[in-house]
Amino acid sequence: MYRLAYRNFRDHEALVATHSIEGGVFSEVRWYEIRNPASTPLVFQQGTVVNPAVDYWMGSIAMDKVGNIALGFSMSSDSVYPGVAVVGRTPAEPLGQMDAPLILVNGTGAQVNSFKRWGDYSSMSVDPEDGCTLWYSQEYYTTTGAFNWSTRVASLKFNSCR
Repeated sequence: MYRLAYRNFRDHEALVATHSIEGGVFSEVRWYEIRNPASTPLVFQQGTVVNPAVDYWMGSIAMDKVGNIALGFSMSSDSVYPGVAVVGRTPAEPLGQMDAPLILVNGTGAQVNSFKRWGDYSSMSVDPEDGCTLWYSQEYYTTTGAFNWSTRVASLKFNSCR
């Protein structure tokens, strides 16, 4: 659902990818790090971000210049308006694990007459200026309506990236 993000670390190459799968209330976010995609691709690690009471979906993922991974996504349920959250991990953490979600914004409304569109332009990307700052954008709702979503833009940076 989101483009592959590529990094070349000189001693290895890495792709990170994400997509939504069935789980949670209805959906959860699965992510992967694939090493050496040009020669012998290997799923180096993978994981699933899930909350049994809240849907996580429409994820975007990126890796900074030292290998930290950030994954942003939409979150909602019957009792939670669509909001925006992120998770992350450093290379020092156990493979396949992400930190607990950090909620960037809680939504305060819902989309009606949706035409089955959401988060089309969300993005997690690395700032080319420093290779450490991760920029994330995603939709959320402040008031219930058909086409009145808002966009949250946030920057993230791991302490280990200099």
